[in-house]
Amino acid sequence: MEEEKVYTVRIENECSCFKKSGFENNLTYSDKADAQMKAKILECRMNQEFCHTHYFEAEDRGDEIVIGSVVRADYEEEDED
Repeated sequence: MEEEKVYTVRIENECSCFKKSGFENNLTYSDKADAQMKAKILECRMNQEFCHTHYFEAEDRGDEIVIGSVVRADYEEEDED
């Protein structure tokens, strides 16, 4: 009997916007294409709907797709005037 493969979509650093969003972390799928699609949808929604302090990007790491974040460059430059 073959073991069913599981693919996980994980948010690497849960910022306060993610915590308030109602989105779930560590979602699991039996199909990699489904996991990749969900990760892309989450990445897009987070970049459009969140506070815009961070930029989110999904990275495929095999059995896990991790959505990481970095501080947006335009957010850092706001104080330079």
